[in-house]
Amino acid sequence: MEEDSKEKTEPKPKKVKPKPKKEKRKGAPDWLIWGLSVMALSFALTVLFSFVTEISITEKSPIWVCVIVLLVLLVLNIGCDVLANAIISCTPDAFYAMASNKIKGAKRSVTFCRNASKLGSIFADVIGDICGIVSGAAGAALAVIVAVNGGSTKQIIASIVVSAIIGALTVGGKALFKHFAIKYSHGIVFGFARFTTFFVKEK
Repeated sequence: MEEDSKEKTEPKPKKVKPKPKKEKRKGAPDWLIWGLSVMALSFALTVLFSFVTEISITEKSPIWVCVIVLLVLLVLNIGCDVLANAIISCTPDAFYAMASNKIKGAKRSVTFCRNASKLGSIFADVIGDICGIVSGAAGAALAVIVAVNGGSTKQIIASIVVSAIIGALTVGGKALFKHFAIKYSHGIVFGFARFTTFFVKEK
C-alpha cells in the first residue's frame, strides 16, 4: 500500500517544449549572386579591353601595332586557358606541407584549389572569351587596314585570312598547351599564387 501511495504522489516529469527554430533570413541564392558578379566583371573587362584596342588600332595605325595588340590578346587568351586547366586539375594536398612550413604562396595555392570551379570559370570563360571577342574585332580592323586601297574583294580575302590565322593560333595554342597545363598543374598554380603575393599579401 505504501508503495502504491508513493507512486501516486511522485510528480510527473514536465515535458520540455522544443524551442522554435529561428527562421533564416532569405537572401538571393548563391548561383544568382555568382552569375550577376560574372556578368558585371565581363562587362567591365570588355569595356576596358575594347577601349584599349580601339585606341591602339585605327585606320592610321601601322600594321605592326595591330599585330602586337593581337599577339597580346592571343597570349592572354591562351595563358588564361592554361591557368584555368591547371587550377581545375590541381589538388591542394601537395601544398599543405608547404603551407605549414610558411612557404610564400602555398596558402594561396590551397585557396586557388578550393575555389577551382570559380577561378576556372573566370579565367577560361570570362577573360578567355572576352579576349577572343576583342581579338576578332581587332582582326577585322587589321583586315580593313591591309585592304584599304584594294577594293572590296581584297578586303574580303584579307578578312578571311586574318580571321583564319587568329582562330588557328587560338584553338591550336589552347590544344597544344593543355597537356602541359595538366602535367605541370602544381608548378603553374604555385607560381601564379606566388606571383600574386607581390600585389596582395597572404593572410
